[in-house]
Amino acid sequence: MGTGGIIGKLNPSTTNSASGVWSVNEVFLRNTVNGEWPSFNAPDPVSYNILGGGGGSGSEQSSAGGAGALLVQGTCSPSGGIAYTVTIGAGGGQNTAGAASSLVGSGINVSSAGGGAGLSRVGGSNGSFSGGADAAVGGGGGAGAAGHGGSAATFAGGNGGSAASLPLYPASIPTPHSSGINVGGGGAGAGLSSNGYPTDPSGGADSSGGAANAAAPANKGGGGGGDQSSNSGNSGGSGRVILRYADSFPAATSTTGSVTVTVSGGYRHYDFTSSGSITF
Repeated sequence: MGTGGIIGKLNPSTTNSASGVWSVNEVFLRNTVNGEWPSFNAPDPVSYNILGGGGGSGSEQSSAGGAGALLVQGTCSPSGGIAYTVTIGAGGGQNTAGAASSLVGSGINVSSAGGGAGLSRVGGSNGSFSGGADAAVGGGGGAGAAGHGGSAATFAGGNGGSAASLPLYPASIPTPHSSGINVGGGGAGAGLSSNGYPTDPSGGADSSGGAANAAAPANKGGGGGGDQSSNSGNSGGSGRVILRYADSFPAATSTTGSVTVTVSGGYRHYDFTSSGSITF
């Protein structure tokens, strides 16, 4: 005796959708054999590192540095089959704060504000760490510490506040990678006689904040360096968003924007350097 069935058109399926009525066997064949079936097994938890854009420096001659953005970290639980928007904040121009970076979608709304702008003498503040005082030309506040004031006696610019350390493969999870980057450094103050410099957590030179008379590098959220000899400020660096979760969960079904995907040490890493989206 034959078995009953449903007579009708062949239903299409993709990694994002499957409409119509499906038997268990059909789902198995599409999922296991063809790898063509939407996965609603969203990863949980997903860790995020969100860095806003750095603030620009003041526009006057001998101006203070802009502030670096603060690094926001945590975990979230996304839903499967839904696109989440990733926004990378731009660095601020002269006298302008940096823009916020964020991860937004169903049940998730997390962001990092950008760093504040530097003024003629006072370094920019990022909300948690202030810029250098106005006795002379101050450095911008960093993600890790306040900016330093310059010297009124010698007309020297102050150092930017220290950055936060962001491992590309964070130390909180086991990976074979230990190298990282410094992010959110304050911009250096630019004085009439000498300039400050951006600093890292160890007190040395830091590539995330802008040196005097220079913009901060892209995707490190640092403040722009103060200007020593002209009336044009320097821009802060753009932000960054890094997501990671265990590789026992499937890869994201789609991403847009500039994103580097790395699978290492049992985890998937999605490193966004421009705005886009991710669907789990």
